[in-house]
Amino acid sequence: MNDRISESEWTLMELLWQEEMTQPQLAEKLGKRWNKNTVHTFLTRLCAKGFLQVDKERSPHVYRAIVSRETCEKQERQSFLERVYQGNVKNMVASFVKDRQLSAGEAEELRKLLDEI
Repeated sequence: MNDRISESEWTLMELLWQEEMTQPQLAEKLGKRWNKNTVHTFLTRLCAKGFLQVDKERSPHVYRAIVSRETCEKQERQSFLERVYQGNVKNMVASFVKDRQLSAGEAEELRKLLDEI
């Protein structure tokens, strides 16, 4: 499972991490934003990438996430770190600090975390 999840695929995964669903249920939750063919396309891709499992014994087919949200978050963090900061955690954290993306409380929590490590 080295494939990344696209933004649209992530939207489906958010729903499927909560509970297993059928394609019509997903389409209903997504509303008019996506048509049923789009939902089907992304479900097929996620199954092919190994993120979802489909129960074809049930009708309509039921989809469920087989990769946890935590695993996907970790993969996204690692991908971001490699892509943007060439794997250098120090540079990433420094850029957030320099851009003042951390509140004083977050900076203190980060200090504590680093001390623990």
